[in-house]
Amino acid sequence: MATFVFIRYGEFFGGVMAISNVLYGVIQGMGFCIPVAKGVCCDESFLAKVCEENTALFERSKLKYPAHSDLQLLLGLLTLRHEVLLKQLLVQQDSLVAMQQVIEGSLNSEHANAFKSPLVMEFWLTMHLWLYAQGQLKMDFSLANDYAMEAAEALSPLCSSSKDQLRCEWTRSFYCGSEFLTKNGNKGSRIGAWFANLLK
Repeated sequence: MATFVFIRYGEFFGGVMAISNVLYGVIQGMGFCIPVAKGVCCDESFLAKVCEENTALFERSKLKYPAHSDLQLLLGLLTLRHEVLLKQLLVQQDSLVAMQQVIEGSLNSEHANAFKSPLVMEFWLTMHLWLYAQGQLKMDFSLANDYAMEAAEALSPLCSSSKDQLRCEWTRSFYCGSEFLTKNGNKGSRIGAWFANLLK
């Protein structure tokens, strides 16, 4: 099994760390790019960190369900993460809103938008990844849209984007996933080719 090693500079460790991050490699191989948004955003290092935290579970799933494709396993993992993060967001919503109001009252809007809870950022990112994977698997768009609406209800009080803006962002990822699969053919061969090029 190929292992993707992602090199990043450790903010707290003062050096370079090599991280076995299979999940990050799978997500890169499926063509996902972090969308640019005003209300909530994150960078590649945040995606790599989230992947690093979930790689062990992904690898255990690969061993337990060897007949499933990486994309199917990723969908299962993201479904689980979506459920966990949504529950956390709803439980913590009042305190997160209060914290956001303090930040917005202390800083101008440009700088306030840079300060987001890691929970808010991970939920936003997970929704993009989850719907992107659903698009690649040609799942039902109306169901994806319902999930996006539910998620937007929970997240919109915590960012500057409206419910409809968030829903449109996430459903756009669904279509991006579907279009990538159409343009690039068989998913398994795409990931296989990506790993093959990585190991050259």
